[in-house]
Amino acid sequence: MALLRQEIISIAEVWFDEELQDTSCVDLVYYLQRTNPIETFECQEFYTILIDLTKSEDELWKKIERNNRYKIRQASQKDKVIYQFWDCDRVDAKLVNEFSDTYDSFALEKGLSKLKRTRLLQYAEASILNISAVKLPDNRPLVWHVYYRGKNRVRLLHSASLKKNSEVSPQIIGRANRYLHWQDILNFQNLGMTAYDLGGWYAGNTDQERLNINKFKEEFGGDIVKNFNQSYATTMKGKLYLLARKMKGL
Repeated sequence: MALLRQEIISIAEVWFDEELQDTSCVDLVYYLQRTNPIETFECQEFYTILIDLTKSEDELWKKIERNNRYKIRQASQKDKVIYQFWDCDRVDAKLVNEFSDTYDSFALEKGLSKLKRTRLLQYAEASILNISAVKLPDNRPLVWHVYYRGKNRVRLLHSASLKKNSEVSPQIIGRANRYLHWQDILNFQNLGMTAYDLGGWYAGNTDQERLNINKFKEEFGGDIVKNFNQSYATTMKGKLYLLARKMKGL
């Protein structure tokens, strides 16, 4: 659970199936990706892909689509990429800002919004943020991943890579991204995590770009699951905040 403060309102985030015993210190509680929804609370469905990290490394590898395995091997053997991982106690403001700078450039190219750095910095301060990267042999980062880390489950929050106009080919970047996922899977398994959450799965059928992202994620052999996002205002300030968000369409 991470406690976030936004201006005059305090918000608690409760991830997965963890519980919050005391809500007296917050105005609003977000329950994120619960397996079973809490009755009477406002609810939205959220689909994602989970990889079961209780399986052996050999089982996990065999579940990955064949061509995906080939690209992962190429990243290691041909591209000679280097994997780097920062555990919760090593993620600081400098690292968060370094990733965020890369993400903002990546987002501009993709037409996405800039990152909310304050949120990531609060996660880092609460020691629930992991960051990983794959770099070229000359130490230039190719791809970054940022994770929320719960008690037993890690969830991909953000991913960013080099711009398309860099001198590095899209094929190398694509292989690096796959290799980074595989190394993260193994690393989190070694750290005792039981589930690797790929951070969402598009349940529609009209957005081709999101369908392509679905296909990429499905190549890692996980299971599509339905979770639930919920909100609960504990104070009048919290209720007004939720009402304002609804009026703005957020």
